[in-house]
Amino acid sequence: MKKSLVLVSLTLFWMASFSAAGQQMPQFSQYMTNSLVINPAVVGIENYMDVRSSFRKQWIGIEGAPTTFYTSAHASIGKNDRNAQGRGKFQYRTSKSHVNRNNKFHRVNPHHGVGAMVQVDQAGLLRTSSVNLMYAFHIPLTKSINLSTGISAGVLKNSFNTNRARAINPSDAALLGDQVNLTKADVSVGTWLYTPKAFLGISGAQLLNSKSDFKTPLDLSISARLIPHYFVTAGYRFSVHDLMITPSVLYKKAGPSPGAIDLNVKAMYDERVWIGASYRDKDAVSFLFGLYVSHVLDFGYSYDLTTSGQSENSAGSHEFMVGFKLNNKLKVLCPRWIW
Repeated sequence: MKKSLVLVSLTLFWMASFSAAGQQMPQFSQYMTNSLVINPAVVGIENYMDVRSSFRKQWIGIEGAPTTFYTSAHASIGKNDRNAQGRGKFQYRTSKSHVNRNNKFHRVNPHHGVGAMVQVDQAGLLRTSSVNLMYAFHIPLTKSINLSTGISAGVLKNSFNTNRARAINPSDAALLGDQVNLTKADVSVGTWLYTPKAFLGISGAQLLNSKSDFKTPLDLSISARLIPHYFVTAGYRFSVHDLMITPSVLYKKAGPSPGAIDLNVKAMYDERVWIGASYRDKDAVSFLFGLYVSHVLDFGYSYDLTTSGQSENSAGSHEFMVGFKLNNKLKVLCPRWIW
C-alpha cells in the first residue's frame, strides 16, 4: 500500500512538474534496428516499406513500471531499384540467391521518404500517447556518401487517471474529475550521414516546449512543457569471414540533465542471425538477439539487466520487436542501411 501511494504521488508530481529536468521519452534497447525511433531522417532509406511493432515491459516486478508499445511504417518515393544492387558479401544477399562477391555499389539517387509512428507509453497512472507523421529527403554527396534530413510532426497526449489515484491530500484541485488530459504539439528533426560501412546521425526531439495546451479541461496551473531530447549516434561495420560486426555509440541528453552514453556491438552471421550487447551508463546491460526469417518477416528480442538502484526490486526489462518488409521486390533479407 505504501509503495502504491508513493508511486502515485511521484507520478502526479511528475505530471504537475512536467517542466522539470529528466527524460520524458520512452527508452528502447533495440533502437539500432529501428533508428526511426530516435531520428526521422532514416525515413525512406530502404527500397521497401518497413513496418515494425515493438512491445517493451520495463523493470519487471515493480508496480506501475513503464510499458511501451509502438508501430512504425516508412517507405521511399522515387528511389530507383537500379541503385540497390549488391555491394559485397554482406547486406545484399536475397532469399533466392547466394552472395555475389563481384557486385559493386551504386550511389543512392535523390529520393523522398514518408512514414508514420503511433506510440503508447503507460507508467503508473500516467498514459502518454503520440501520433507522428514523418518526411525525409535523401541526396548523394559523393559516389558512396549519402545525406538525409528529416522532420517528424504530430500530437502528444498525456492522460492522468485521477479516479484511481490514492493521494495524500484528496482535496487537491488537480484530482477533480476522472482524468486530466493535456495535449501538445510535437516536432522532431534530424540528419543522417551514411555510407556502405558507416553512419552518423544527429537529431532533436520534442523541440516545441510551449507551455500552452490545445485544451485544458480544468483551470489549473499544470505546466506541460515538453523537454527537448538530443541524440548523436555513430557506427561502423566490418566483416570477419561470415560475420558482420557493427560497433556503435549513442549519446543522449534530455534538457538540462547530464548526458548519457550507450555503447553497443552487434554481430550478424550469414545475414540470418544476429546477437548484440549494449551498455547504458549507470542504467543497464542489454543482451539482444534477432532473426531474419525471410525477405518479409524478421523479429528481435532484448533483455535488460538493471545495474541502477532499481536492480534490488526489478527482474530486468523485456523488449520484443517484429518487422515486415513489404513490397520488397529485390527480396533482400537484412536491411542495407539500417544497422
